[in-house]
Amino acid sequence: MLSSLQNKTKNFKTHEFYLLLVILVFILIVGVLTKGTFFTLENFADMMVGYSAYGIMAMGVLVVLISGDIDISFLAIATVAQYVMASYILTFDGNMILAFGIAILVGMLLGSVNAVFVHYLKVPAIIITIATMNIFFGLLMWVSDGKWLYNFPDWFSEKTPFTSNVIPLGGLLAAIILTHFLLRHTNIGRQIFAIGGNLEAAKRVGVKIFQIRLFAYSYVGIMAGIGATIQAYTVQNVAPNTLIGNEMQVLAMVVLGGASLVGGKGSAFGTLLGILLVAMMGNALVLLGVSSYWYNVFMGTVILVSFGMTAINFSKRRKGVTL
Repeated sequence: MLSSLQNKTKNFKTHEFYLLLVILVFILIVGVLTKGTFFTLENFADMMVGYSAYGIMAMGVLVVLISGDIDISFLAIATVAQYVMASYILTFDGNMILAFGIAILVGMLLGSVNAVFVHYLKVPAIIITIATMNIFFGLLMWVSDGKWLYNFPDWFSEKTPFTSNVIPLGGLLAAIILTHFLLRHTNIGRQIFAIGGNLEAAKRVGVKIFQIRLFAYSYVGIMAGIGATIQAYTVQNVAPNTLIGNEMQVLAMVVLGGASLVGGKGSAFGTLLGILLVAMMGNALVLLGVSSYWYNVFMGTVILVSFGMTAINFSKRRKGVTL
């Protein structure tokens, strides 16, 4: 009984618990300021549909961060996957399953390119993925000449109030469940945490680093492809430059959820809470008529504080201080 009580007490000290409290307080404050508009089911559904694509990508970024790496190119990958998918269905028609399949395949292939470069060039992942982000996006702009794609087939463009919510929200829910299962209930998930927590120790116990790294970067590519398809379905057009520039927004979702920027820590549930907070922040600013520039300030502050806390924790660990 004492052990059970200790476990319950421990749950109240987690990052996710404190973040949930912040969300609840935020909801109450914004709800009062917007005179109840924020509380409506329609507003909440629209908010989550609008952020569903980025939320799906956040699940992929989470896996890479836990593994001890980082990916800045995921939106460039999503943009390429989206454009290839849209070009194919406009030319050859097809169906929704094929659309997702093409985008997933392209995302997985480009993600694996990142894994190869990061592993064999021995250059920090942030440098590699910034470089590939520019390469992928630059090549797409050259090939597409910046052309927008629209006038999709009926099977892709015709939406009902039901499908317009179910496909984006269902995709987000599926990504959360899949990522949670992967990280908490599979051997590869345990190895992802292992290499992120201590790379050298993981090597000594026989973890195949390249295979895990290849999986992690392929996974973020897959999530980028799924998110890109849902985003195209939601807005009904594809522009080569629509997604680029929102990397920090997605990264903020993940680090707000408790993922460590040096690896070995994070959860799908925490990231879900991070998605909710970021989505509510953006929605609240619109409802309150506040300049969107403050949203960018918030995102930048989250990343800066996260890097700062990571540096402080690393310094304390080196001095032998138990946190």
